Amino acid sequence: MSKSDAGTSPIVPGRYLVFVERLVQEQYQRQLVDAATEDEARAQALAQFFAGRVACMGSIQVEPPTARVRPVREKNLRKMAGRDGDPAARAHALRTAPRFDGPGDEVLEPAGQFPGTHPLPLTRAQARLICQNFDASGHSNHSGQGSTLWVVLEHCAETGIAYNLHAMPGVGYYVERAKPVDDGLALRMSVETGYGPLRD
Repeated sequence: MSKSDAGTSPIVPGRYLVFVERLVQEQYQRQLVDAATEDEARAQALAQFFAGRVACMGSIQVEPPTARVRPVREKNLRKMAGRDGDPAARAHALRTAPRFDGPGDEVLEPAGQFPGTHPLPLTRAQARLICQNFDASGHSNHSGQGSTLWVVLEHCAETGIAYNLHAMPGVGYYVERAKPVDDGLALRMSVETGYGPLRD
């Protein structure tokens, strides 16, 4: 049966697809690049950025968030169910550190401190949100204070996620999911810094 014979998929009442968008201006670490031309310098800088070696120093929301809404058709629901499953079920299926489970408003103290960071206590709900964002995107940016870095590192340690950590003390920290090594459970951490060895 061709698409023209199938007709239009009916709209599902009471359900909508919503796309929330926001425009953010990000400021990244300044760097010196040795190059023969401006184009070559630009290419080198972008290569370092996409390799995760350039930390975000800050971001400013330029405009208020906007939301685009459209009705959901039955075929959309079938595709989403077959590809991703129920979004609510995925949120509940988050596997992370056991101490992040439980009442969302309870405050957790950092279990450890990465050298050079100043970890802050967070609620369980905040910790779970950070873990969900890391799982969804595969990376996480942190400020020079590294106040929430401990959450991602504990999440990776508890769930066996291999990761690379790029540390630029005083500038920022960048964690990215890495390919599992050998048995798939070992953690791999590489620390890159232009400021000498990290000290406690």
